[in-house]
Amino acid sequence: MAPSVLEGTPENFPIGPDELILKAKAVFDTQTGLDDESVLADDFRFEFPVVSLDKASYLKAVRGFGLKDAIPNLNANPYHWRVDPYEPNRVWFTTRTTGTHTGTLKFAGKSYPATGNNIYGAPECLSYVFNEDGKVTSFTGGYVMDRRCGNTQGMGALFGILAAIGVNFPKPGTLGFAVFATINRFVMWMKKLLGKSD
Repeated sequence: MAPSVLEGTPENFPIGPDELILKAKAVFDTQTGLDDESVLADDFRFEFPVVSLDKASYLKAVRGFGLKDAIPNLNANPYHWRVDPYEPNRVWFTTRTTGTHTGTLKFAGKSYPATGNNIYGAPECLSYVFNEDGKVTSFTGGYVMDRRCGNTQGMGALFGILAAIGVNFPKPGTLGFAVFATINRFVMWMKKLLGKSD
């Protein structure tokens, strides 16, 4: 039986594996569209374990974290770039994030001043799915491959960074986190309703 793949996965993708990996690395160098959103397709989706965002919401949310100011030496250290043998338009890669928290980090309406903490991320698996025009339609990530590694308490993406700098919050997948996420969505909805922004 063939493995399950995303609906609409092309059988014959016009961009070869070597070129696709080069495109993926180029997208990564734009901070996945933050520095140049033209690399993202109009129907782009950000799909992480507990967060799903469209293009506009993704750009607004991630730009609002202030990661460059909070962690100037932040480095995802990407490696092991490979094209999925079942989805010829998807490039997978691995990261191990490092950095030092020397500035203010913003998340969920709160600010976390510099702690001086070093961040040693666990290995995470990420991917880009491309359309035939070479634009990214999907960015997945935050999937920790070995939670025993690093100092991020087994978490990936921004949650791992928050854990490494000592922020106490419910872990994704728990009831406490579900309540936290629901409250946060309500606060964001109220701000939008009232025309306020961070």
